[in-house]
Amino acid sequence: MKYLLAGIGLVFSLAGCGGGGGGGGTSPSGPVTSTLSFPFRSAVNTNTANGESYTLTANGTLATQSTDGLCSGTLTSTSAPANTSTTFEGTPALSSVNTSTMTLTNCTPASSTSTDTYYYDTSYAALGFIASSGGYGVYPTPRAVPSTVRVGDSGIVGTYTHYTDSTKSVADGSAELSYLVEADTADTAILNLVTKRYDQSSRLLRTTNARGRIDAAGTLTRVSIDIQYATTSTTHLVFRR
Repeated sequence: MKYLLAGIGLVFSLAGCGGGGGGGGTSPSGPVTSTLSFPFRSAVNTNTANGESYTLTANGTLATQSTDGLCSGTLTSTSAPANTSTTFEGTPALSSVNTSTMTLTNCTPASSTSTDTYYYDTSYAALGFIASSGGYGVYPTPRAVPSTVRVGDSGIVGTYTHYTDSTKSVADGSAELSYLVEADTADTAILNLVTKRYDQSSRLLRTTNARGRIDAAGTLTRVSIDIQYATTSTTHLVFRR
């Protein structure tokens, strides 16, 4: 299922949730709307600078696809620190290599691995990426990651243009990245980073919701990745901590 790994690489680049433990859950009565401010930009930048590694688990079956996804297995991701000096699109850049491996027990193929390279400016703003599958993504303008956010905030982070390779001779659609800040506890919030991938005809191909728990100190911990395909597939995949 190589298409899955190709669909989540950009989410790792934007919102890999590093540091901290799994964090406590919400109260039995439901999520609490925190009144705190959360340092969105510095949390993402810290993760990009330091790198991260984590594993999420899926417990899906055909019967539970709507809530738990279709497949069962694990998704492991390792991102190196973005500290390798290089160039991207003719400008100085820092690069980081992300390797993601998915192992499934009830879907095929049983295992799939993707190794992609992401590029940032010296302030850790994303410039683009090169996928091991051959895809090439470029941000026409820097991502607009807010400095701080509160529960209830939402907005567009940016868009990227996708090409079949680094020559940029064949366009292959685009993606829009946005965020929602959801209630969690009095001291934390859920940062939901949403990526909508479109083909060259502007048809939606998939929507990825990558959720992380953030606190006021900027610790961001991955909670789940939910991927819903559209147009060419109806597959739903859910990985949780």
